[in-house]
Amino acid sequence: MVGIAVGLLVMVTLFVGVNSYFGRWNFGRLRARPYGENLNTHLVRLTQQQAIICRAPPASALHWGIIGSVGAAVENSGFLMLSRWIVFSTFQAFLLPILTLSFATDAIGQEREQRTLIWLFTRPLPRWSIYLGKWVAALPWCLGLNIGGFAAICYAGGEPGRFAFRTYWPAVVAGTLAFSALFHLTAALFRRPAIVALLYSFFFETLVGDLPGDLKRLSISFYIRSLMYAATEGMNITPDALTVYAPVRPTVAWAVLLTSTVVLTLVGMWIFSRHEYEDE
Repeated sequence: MVGIAVGLLVMVTLFVGVNSYFGRWNFGRLRARPYGENLNTHLVRLTQQQAIICRAPPASALHWGIIGSVGAAVENSGFLMLSRWIVFSTFQAFLLPILTLSFATDAIGQEREQRTLIWLFTRPLPRWSIYLGKWVAALPWCLGLNIGGFAAICYAGGEPGRFAFRTYWPAVVAGTLAFSALFHLTAALFRRPAIVALLYSFFFETLVGDLPGDLKRLSISFYIRSLMYAATEGMNITPDALTVYAPVRPTVAWAVLLTSTVVLTLVGMWIFSRHEYEDE
């Protein structure tokens, strides 16, 4: 699974790099480009223009025309294009759970496949501490692969990608914690945890997480994306159709993700301590 995950990561990084080479993630595609400005300066100027216009009295249709042009500039920016097609649709919805489960399911799953759990239980340690220790040992690998992979993809996108990495990396960390706790629990429940985790990632996180309605609130990806939306809210940037997606507040998203991490870990410790792993 690690090899497959790294292979997918390399493919996405190369795809982003090729598009960056041909200038598809920058402001060069806009008609009116402020030469000599970097991405951060341009985004700040667009936001300031919107604030100034909104405070001014709507004396004529010119005001609304300027607002529309500013919104169109942000809408077609390289940062927003990279966010929609790479960060949200590819990394957050697909790669993040795949990269996480490659290590999280292997900590206990490998012991079960090699039938060495019985030997492990003979050690003078309580079972819950073995479960917790294996999760703590796998967590740095999950964080390193996810943050490092996300950085590689973003920095391959040039200046918009670097800005995207600085904006979204806290959400990637929070999502890694929750996903790793979930997939580690999966390894304690099922003999083939990687297959179960893959089915969950494809059919629940990818499909249900993008459907209208409240069912998506049961997915981890919903709260990760809510954090990503909140990170761009201060710049008046709307990465997607928020009226359809309806994200929660960042405090709620952080609370759900961190609470889920703790609860899933505690449940896994309880199950691992009481489950009978015969012939394993």
